Amino acid sequence: MIKNWRLWVGAALSVLALYLTLRTVDLAQVQVAFAHANLSWIPPAIVAFLIGLYFRAHRWSMLMGDTPIPITWHAMLIGYMLNMTLPLRLGEVAKAWVISQRGGVTMTRALSSIVVDRILDLATVLGLFALFAFFVPMPAELARAAWSGAAVLLVLLILAGLALWQAPRVEGWLRALLSRQNTLHAERWIQRFHDLRDAFRIVGGRGRVLRMALDTVLMWGFAILLATFVQGAFMTPSVAQAGLVIVAGNLGGAAPSAPGGLGLVQGAAKLALVGPFGVDEAQAVAFIFAQSIGQQLALIALGFFSLARVGLSLRDAANAGRATPS
Repeated sequence: MIKNWRLWVGAALSVLALYLTLRTVDLAQVQVAFAHANLSWIPPAIVAFLIGLYFRAHRWSMLMGDTPIPITWHAMLIGYMLNMTLPLRLGEVAKAWVISQRGGVTMTRALSSIVVDRILDLATVLGLFALFAFFVPMPAELARAAWSGAAVLLVLLILAGLALWQAPRVEGWLRALLSRQNTLHAERWIQRFHDLRDAFRIVGGRGRVLRMALDTVLMWGFAILLATFVQGAFMTPSVAQAGLVIVAGNLGGAAPSAPGGLGLVQGAAKLALVGPFGVDEAQAVAFIFAQSIGQQLALIALGFFSLARVGLSLRDAANAGRATPS
């Protein structure tokens, strides 16, 4: 019941976001922008896309204790493919299942690593948002949102660090709190806390922290470079504009939506491009949809290829994604 409710809310938000994104746009001009696109920018965009994916797979591998890169790559792409085609981000559970089946890690460790991976991405996106708010002229409300988000994230990261530092004490508090609620399965939640703590501890060590920080910089750098190349096919490319599009698209995609964040990703990216920079709406929409939908189609194709490489069927992966981890 709850999952169905989330599904319908996400679909409704996507439809509303698509309407708001396109209602003031001259679609004939969008068609003209596509017809006159400079396709010579696409090959370097593809190279940047693949390199960024490699660094993302490498970082996820380190979060799980250095799983083999090939199987980590395939599991990641299978997860992306399912996220692009199924609702409720079922690909996250599916990719944890694939890496647990083929990569020699437990399902709980894989799921914990995905949580940490998401936290690192959120921290990066909010940090970039605050950085752009400092250097790029934007409406005061948007700038305040950027700084507020970064401040809240900083507080949460400090609290998380304190919780990990005082893990035994936090575990005691959790036991005392959860033991009063018989329906909450206290031991299961305690085990999840242990798994999450262990996933963060893998990050520990100066050398590993630096390597993961480098992976994070490179994967997001290549994501911005990819967007810059795609932008060049439609207008004069700008790293600042492409970077803000990436940040806004990722923030928009975090809300409940149809598969792939359809509507919310493009709507947030359009606001980031048209508002602060005054880019023509038709050109902005052509660029944003080419950049986002193009990536999604590529991830779907790569995901199917990865399924074949690891010897799984689409039904296997989809059923794993729908399964509720114990």
